[in-house]
Amino acid sequence: MKAKINIITLAVQNLEVSISFYKDGLGFPKEGLVQDADHVVFSMEDDSSLVLYLRSALEDFTAAGTAARTNDVILSCAVEKKEEVDSILKTAIKYGGTLMPDQPKDYDWGYSGYFKDPDGHIWEAVYFHQGS
Repeated sequence: MKAKINIITLAVQNLEVSISFYKDGLGFPKEGLVQDADHVVFSMEDDSSLVLYLRSALEDFTAAGTAARTNDVILSCAVEKKEEVDSILKTAIKYGGTLMPDQPKDYDWGYSGYFKDPDGHIWEAVYFHQGS
């Protein structure tokens, strides 16, 4: 068996705010969207999914309090044009995200900007120069 990650689950405080952020703000797919009272599943390409789960409900599956913390994880979205990074950052802020300090930045290898979603999960929008 070849190891791969199929599902990413993020704990969220307010499901409706998070659904709007990911669906309307970041453009996650509306097709195949599965929503329940305590979670939503975004079906992505290649049989992968992003699950947003209410913190209170997720704690039922984990040890008490572990879902209340945001772990040191960065979720990245690589784009084809530098301008797309700026567009993603602008849209993320419009839908409740927070731009991290001194963002975005130019690098020798490309252009990148970091932001937090409404629950503090860190995201990166990144453009790699051709040949990087």
